[in-house]
Amino acid sequence: MPTNQGPEFAEAEKKYYAAKTIEEKIAATEEMISTSKKHKGTETLLALLKTRLKKFKEGQEKARKTGKSTREVIKKEGFQVVLFGPPNTGKSSLLASLTNARPKISIHPFTTIKPEVGTLEYQGVKAQIIDLPSTGSPACDIGILNTADLVLILLTESKEYETIKPLLTRVQGEHKILLTKQDLLSEEAKRKLEATIKSKKIPALLISTYTGAGMEELKEYILQSMHICRIYLKEPGKPATTIPLVIPEGTTIKEAGEKIYKGFSAKIRETRISGPSSKFANQKVGLQHILKDKDIVEFHTN
Repeated sequence: MPTNQGPEFAEAEKKYYAAKTIEEKIAATEEMISTSKKHKGTETLLALLKTRLKKFKEGQEKARKTGKSTREVIKKEGFQVVLFGPPNTGKSSLLASLTNARPKISIHPFTTIKPEVGTLEYQGVKAQIIDLPSTGSPACDIGILNTADLVLILLTESKEYETIKPLLTRVQGEHKILLTKQDLLSEEAKRKLEATIKSKKIPALLISTYTGAGMEELKEYILQSMHICRIYLKEPGKPATTIPLVIPEGTTIKEAGEKIYKGFSAKIRETRISGPSSKFANQKVGLQHILKDKDIVEFHTN
């Protein structure tokens, strides 16, 4: 390849040589074509890149027809959240803000050429967060949206939702619109946007990873979407644990006991509860008592 290309082309070329799937190679080749200098000296290079791109796409289509997947398989671990949306809406920045992942962040579109995965840890619970390549990218596999527990749709303008909506028809979990980069708006523009969201009943949240605005509200929303309860176990005469036992909403004392280990509920002689589901501290309850989030549970066993 010629050495008189700019840094953007060089970066795209690095992505190409690091690519492991057809989708990644296609995305990197397209980026090389778009960032290449356009003059007589690059005509041969561009022709080679376009021929390469054509072959990759033919191979991708052949794999699709034969049922062979070229995409990276992501194992679902617990509650799964997918970040989805057009280019340059801040998905990678949000992944970095929410999780331990360190994705590449760039002002250039289609920087994410494969799904990036991180783990959100918030108030004693964990969630798997996946940053999906942008809409329009060959590596954007929308099939993962259909099995995710929650889809967060990142947009910079509410009107963009109409172009995304048709892709959500098979989504089984919940979905929420995140209007990003709110730090770039004036206070007046924010007020107008909030009024539009309210009047049109758009399920949206305004956030900024730069200022942190809306981030705690977003984490709380993700937590509430899990529909779980965190209970803290306590041995008689000892303080409660600091790490919660995570259970589904509507779980009874008996079911919680079985989650500790099979057969445990048969050993329960008495249970005392302090917290949201109790009428008073240290209330004695039966096996069919339904627990609530942040209950402290003290089991007395035979």
